[in-house]
Amino acid sequence: MDSRRGMLKKLLVGTAATAAVPGTASATLGAVEQASHASGISLPSGPAPWWLIAPARKGSEVGLGWYVGALSKVEKGAAILTLVHRSGQRARVHLCTHNGSPEGVAHTRLVDLVLMDGGSGSFRTDEQLGRVVLGLAERIRRNELDPEGDLWPLARMMSHQDRMDAYGPENL
Repeated sequence: MDSRRGMLKKLLVGTAATAAVPGTASATLGAVEQASHASGISLPSGPAPWWLIAPARKGSEVGLGWYVGALSKVEKGAAILTLVHRSGQRARVHLCTHNGSPEGVAHTRLVDLVLMDGGSGSFRTDEQLGRVVLGLAERIRRNELDPEGDLWPLARMMSHQDRMDAYGPENL
């Protein structure tokens, strides 16, 4: 019997292979859930993937006046990182996976950081916020290699495009 980490790696590889085929968002999600149930493993909504942005936690300053406001558990294929500026401005960064074609402001090998500002890609990203998101990507890049990291949340993530196909942009 495979270890939990081994099973998750297989699920992630299978998900990435399926997600590479256009129009298979719901099939991808279904395949992951079916494989997990067949192996006797249920995919919990589970805790938020705080280990990805460690050592940051709620209230931590992440640079240029921005703080971590919250990190959601993975739902609808992404964990939502809420950043709050000392001025009161808020920013939502969706942590998704990607299939080799990241769409976000920044990305790592596994995670795409998509800034959700309601602009459909038409707004210029505030330079300071963009620098903060790039810094968070560097943090995630280091942490995603941690053998102690919990891969369950990553196995639940989908690419941004697959999420839009599956749920509609208005529901993200």
